Amino acid sequence: MSLRGDQRQEFPQSVRKKAFARCCLNGTMPGVPQCETCGCHLNARTGTIYEHVIPDGLGGEPTLENCKVHCRNCADVKTFTQDNPRMQKADRVLKKNFGLEAKKQKIASRGFEKRPPQRTASRPLERRT
Repeated sequence: MSLRGDQRQEFPQSVRKKAFARCCLNGTMPGVPQCETCGCHLNARTGTIYEHVIPDGLGGEPTLENCKVHCRNCADVKTFTQDNPRMQKADRVLKKNFGLEAKKQKIASRGFEKRPPQRTASRPLERRT
């Protein structure tokens, strides 16, 4: 659960159309849709992902300026290396400011029994007579 809210704002169809047209025009091969990060060709196999530049969870609006067209690999890299850590930090800061830190409790168990000492070469064997 997030303190920032669970409401997600998707890009409207008009913004997605304009972003797709932009990725077709601005690439190395005009008319061919390309990832705006790595420049690879986008097709049904690689997938087209519309990604927030400023993450939605951190206040990014669903506008054309905040939309980038990525291939699946670039979207995963951005999400897992940039967006998720930033949003997790924002959650930690909010929880700390609201005093919602989880209390650390000692585990209520007896623990394990102590095992008998091992015999070593430096300790002589006990012999029964």
